[in-house]
Amino acid sequence: MNSISMVLKLILISALAISAVGISWAEGEDVGIDAEEDGVYGVGIENVSWVDEWVEISNLGESAQDLTGWTLKDEQNHTYSFPEGFVLAAGGRVLVHTGVGDDSATDLYMNLGTPIWNNGGDLATLMDADGNVVSAFTKPEGEEGEE
Repeated sequence: MNSISMVLKLILISALAISAVGISWAEGEDVGIDAEEDGVYGVGIENVSWVDEWVEISNLGESAQDLTGWTLKDEQNHTYSFPEGFVLAAGGRVLVHTGVGDDSATDLYMNLGTPIWNNGGDLATLMDADGNVVSAFTKPEGEEGEE
């Protein structure tokens, strides 16, 4: 049991380090946050609120990014697909809410009647239309940076 706990701690530490430096991935390729290869363009998960059930996604790139076909999921594989034609402006941000609401340029809604994010901390994963991990965010609830 102790070795499993250590492995989980190492995975969490690695994920936090990756999230903190803003590294993005593309399958089989080492792509930095400002890379424009494979459609990454600096888009990533900026912040989360596991309790309030939202994930903030920012575009730190210099170009707008069409997120059609992109997905956001939790550790239990609850998956949200971005709406057709949703474009995140350069320098823009969007909050993806678990609950019900009307989509706008700054707020998107999964329209789920129940919470999906684990209040004690979870893993949010943003993937592009090809299924490549673009950004991952994991942090226990209440740590600095949590709103």
